Amino acid sequence: MRRLAPCLLLAAALLVAPAPAAAQDLNFGYVPSPGPGEKPALLVTPARAVKSMHVEITAGAKTYTFDKGALPADKQVSFPWPRDPAVTEASAFIRAVFPDGFVDEYTVPINYSYTERLSVDLSKASADLKGQTVKVKVTAKVDTAEVISYGARKVILDQRSVEVGAGPGEITIPWVGDPGEVVLLDVNLHAGGAYAGFTFSPWFLDIPHDDVLFETNSAEIPASEAFKMEATLTQLKDVLDKYGGIVPVKLYIAGCTDTAGDNAHNKELSNRRAKSIAAWLRAHGYDKPIYYYGFGESLLSVQTGDGVDNAANRRVLYLVGANPPPPSSGIPQVGWQSL
Repeated sequence: MRRLAPCLLLAAALLVAPAPAAAQDLNFGYVPSPGPGEKPALLVTPARAVKSMHVEITAGAKTYTFDKGALPADKQVSFPWPRDPAVTEASAFIRAVFPDGFVDEYTVPINYSYTERLSVDLSKASADLKGQTVKVKVTAKVDTAEVISYGARKVILDQRSVEVGAGPGEITIPWVGDPGEVVLLDVNLHAGGAYAGFTFSPWFLDIPHDDVLFETNSAEIPASEAFKMEATLTQLKDVLDKYGGIVPVKLYIAGCTDTAGDNAHNKELSNRRAKSIAAWLRAHGYDKPIYYYGFGESLLSVQTGDGVDNAANRRVLYLVGANPPPPSSGIPQVGWQSL
């Protein structure tokens, strides 16, 4: 599957570095304003381990090819090409193979200039849903930001210029639009004669559903409970129809237990049940990325003491979004497992 950068979640717009790509599997960026003696470069940061990566950079009339073996998660890799002030446009083709067999291909257009440098680091970007702000790191003082907010099916909700007056370092950018409807933010930062752009999605949904009733110590979905899974699958397809055209929708399945029994056993059981549900959805036609995690008794719906058998806490959460659930959702940041 080949993806064009302007359509990617946290995708690199013109003159931005680094800017994460779709679904957080790969984060893309580039050096937008190479300094004296500095080479232009594509920057890639895998959000999860990569088995192999092939990169082709076409700049001017020349193509530069790179092949990398195994790459760890969260470590930025640079792909530079020779400095030529007469050439300020390039195109990058990236093909990544992941250990689980998934293959992604991306095409990233790159425009750069040998002038004042402004770049954006989105590797730790975060959104405050209540405060309606996004925080990112920049390399220079930012004067203003042009912000466009999009809703479902990429309807423009609002568009305006906001004052920033901060940087270098972490800056806070106000949202525009109703935070309950905003699916994607398109932001262009201005710093004197330099600018950088990025897109960011603060959107996520908690899918309402009827919980599957598992047998004691079992992670197998009983045939009598399949109708609940079918109802959830229908809701997920509706979500894809409404939001799939604007952001890469990912499903996060969180398994939870009550406090009865051993804590370690509960965590392992909740993980198996979350994986079982994920596998059922995949087997019945849900083909988008699925992640799961067993929280055991650490994510109680009803606070109880230890050893309490409470049906409300024996649950599974279905969360969809372009990114993992943010801290403001009440879901801890964990190492979600890919199905």
